[in-house]
Amino acid sequence: MFDFGDDHRERFFTWCDDVVQACLDREGAVFKAWWPRKTREGGYELVLELTAGDGMPLKISETIPETYHELLEQEYFIDHPPDKD
Repeated sequence: MFDFGDDHRERFFTWCDDVVQACLDREGAVFKAWWPRKTREGGYELVLELTAGDGMPLKISETIPETYHELLEQEYFIDHPPDKD
């Protein structure tokens, strides 16, 4: 099993997995990728790249709860610029 390092990090990745699963169930799509993105307002969202049932590309975003913002600042955005979209 993957070692997340701590409970907070594990809860974040579990939350991401739950969001992906809910989108797949709701949209009937095929998962391609996900990544966090900083919004213009200073918050964060999880961007999901999917392929719809008809094969068309689909992007969905879900607001990331504030409880994970500090984790993203410390762990992810040190080396990764915000998404260009």
